[in-house]
Amino acid sequence: MPQQPFLPGIILPSRPAEPRDARNALAAYPDMPIEDLCRYAKWLGASAEMTVDALFLRLGERIFPAPEHERHDRVWILPDGTPLRIQVKTRHSQAANGSFIFNLRQRSARGSTGKGPYLPEDFDLLAMVILTENVVAFTADWQTRHVIQPSEIPALRRHPRATLDAALMRLGHAQAIPGHVDGPDLNLAA
Repeated sequence: MPQQPFLPGIILPSRPAEPRDARNALAAYPDMPIEDLCRYAKWLGASAEMTVDALFLRLGERIFPAPEHERHDRVWILPDGTPLRIQVKTRHSQAANGSFIFNLRQRSARGSTGKGPYLPEDFDLLAMVILTENVVAFTADWQTRHVIQPSEIPALRRHPRATLDAALMRLGHAQAIPGHVDGPDLNLAA
């Protein structure tokens, strides 16, 4: 099969510019050295964001990536046109007590925002991705630390929309839940 020619003047390097082979390193995920987890943190973070994208697509929702410099990763457009900002955080392993702990702080030194803690106005929803389990939990509760117990994982798999709908209720967007009939006592955000 003929190969597509490159644009004039573009010459690809004979090997990746990176001295380590990401493909070989990530093939061992999650059983890989800490230095490789750190080295490929952007790859794994992108994988978590794509896990969230895949879930939203599977649920029939409209989600879009945010620019790199924003303090959120995705924008979800509700059926009424309301945008909700989503921050995606990833865990690769359990803590010593067996739980998955999500500490809410920004680690990247890139971009205009730099390092530092997130503020409540930076995003509306937190998507917590346990990449090794391929599950996502959502919350609209503002805390600097969230914990997911291993016992919660089967429910996250069986009902991937449940925590998302609970977060919508908390934010006062019950009308965005498919099949939901809003009643006066169902709005948890009040």
